[in-house]
Amino acid sequence: MRSKSMAAVVLAAVTAIGLAGCGSATSSQSAPTTKPGNVTTQPNPSASQPNTVAPTNGRPAPGATVVDDNGPTPGATTVRDDQPAPPVTTVKNDDPAPPVTSVKNDPAGPYGSGHGLCFDLNSKLAADAIAGLARPAVGSWQNPFASNDPISAGCDGVLSWMTVESGNIHPYVHVLFFTGGTYLGTATLKPYGYTQVLGKTRNTVTVQYKWAEKFDALCCPTGGPTEVTFTLKGRSVSPKGEFPPDN
Repeated sequence: MRSKSMAAVVLAAVTAIGLAGCGSATSSQSAPTTKPGNVTTQPNPSASQPNTVAPTNGRPAPGATVVDDNGPTPGATTVRDDQPAPPVTTVKNDDPAPPVTSVKNDPAGPYGSGHGLCFDLNSKLAADAIAGLARPAVGSWQNPFASNDPISAGCDGVLSWMTVESGNIHPYVHVLFFTGGTYLGTATLKPYGYTQVLGKTRNTVTVQYKWAEKFDALCCPTGGPTEVTFTLKGRSVSPKGEFPPDN
């Protein structure tokens, strides 16, 4: 009987100690502790925060929030570098460059040139050409006019001219042609009055003709005028136009 009473006393003591331990443990987790100086210590926040769990084997832990650093930031503009570049337009110029025409320029000029001109009416070439003409009925041939193509522009392919006149009041006129130091001949077989050179290009000469009709005074011819253009072709001259009627 005494043994049972002792066992009951021991059991009651153990139970009381266990209850006291549980109560103190609960109070230490939730109740703030007041220390001297009226400073209140709050519970440790880390006790209630969720633990950070590192992914295992490349997979997130259950219940963990995964932040993808590779995704685009909300509201950001994504620029893709793999977009194709705009096409480049290439302008191809298939037109060949224009040919360059070179003019042979002989500083000395051809035979018969002088005073900076391709043909000089005072040259021996001019004098020899005049000497080969039939003498006029009155006086001798005079050569007052000639072309003035400059040597500096080149003399190759240039048709030069010179006029010779008889010595009467209403002179007869011959037009003589030259090129490259050579005398080519006269524009007509015989000379005509009222004849003048209107103009020229590098290889052409245009001559105007007039003539007196049957009852015309010599001062005032009514025949014509007509024009004939002479074109240099190699070493000969080709005429185009209307000559006086009796040529």
